[in-house]
Amino acid sequence: MKHKLEIERCKIIVFAQIKGINDDKKLKFILDTGASKTIIDEVSAFILGYDLKKLDAGDRLMTAGGGVNSKVVRLPKFSLFGKDMINFKVSVLKMPPQITYFVDGIVGMDFLLQFKRIKFDFAEKTVEI
Repeated sequence: MKHKLEIERCKIIVFAQIKGINDDKKLKFILDTGASKTIIDEVSAFILGYDLKKLDAGDRLMTAGGGVNSKVVRLPKFSLFGKDMINFKVSVLKMPPQITYFVDGIVGMDFLLQFKRIKFDFAEKTVEI
């Protein structure tokens, strides 16, 4: 099945439907095959209804700016490319403004490895799963 992509400033942009504590939200993500974990920004976690002070400690993540400590949340449902991840564990951290200006988070390999095959067509701006 083919899904449309947006490509902005050499970044692959996708929209995931997320069930939070309060309601469902459609959030904008960068698709990053170099990221091991899916990450959402602290502001996005708050908008989804999570109390940042009550989140469990997560992993130490290596970023372009160095190592950072994350928090972790299990999203009741994370939907992208026709795949529903139930109780999906994502890292939460304060992302730099140059990223959050464009997106709410990053989709990493922990999500992408759920698929046997992914084919990107940059001319058509599609991904085929």
